[in-house]
Amino acid sequence: MKRILVFCVLAVAIVACNKDKVESTPHLKFKSVSSDHFNDTVSQGLSVILEFTDQEGDLDSVFMTRLRANRNAPSPNYVDVPLKDLVPEFGNQNRGELQLNFDLKQDIMFGNFGSIDIPNTTPRRYETDTVLLRFYVKDKAGHTSDTAAVKPIYISRHS
Repeated sequence: MKRILVFCVLAVAIVACNKDKVESTPHLKFKSVSSDHFNDTVSQGLSVILEFTDQEGDLDSVFMTRLRANRNAPSPNYVDVPLKDLVPEFGNQNRGELQLNFDLKQDIMFGNFGSIDIPNTTPRRYETDTVLLRFYVKDKAGHTSDTAAVKPIYISRHS
């Protein structure tokens, strides 16, 4: 019985010690978003904060994947966008935060974001857009991080 107890204590200690280890492959985690409800008639900004870890602290590029999740959305409803100019120099800092700021209309609602009519409505009404954003980073060595998903963004449509 004592051997089992000693083994369990050692196993927990080993797992706890390895938990904070920073790896060469970057890791990304969603922290916060400025809002998840928007109106398409007002010019608004969207701010996303992501936490990163990378052993060398040499992040090079951020990529955003945007998916319009409306069932009646026109194809293609998926866009992968490089955001190379949004990564600051971190001075070999292996942990930190990335704050990504977007203009809702220019950076999020571009491309296939025409309004989707709700059938048989008078006056005409439009579906609220449901947008899923995911981010990943790449470092200078070419390592790609895991994907950090933002909670769904809802955009009320008026035109």
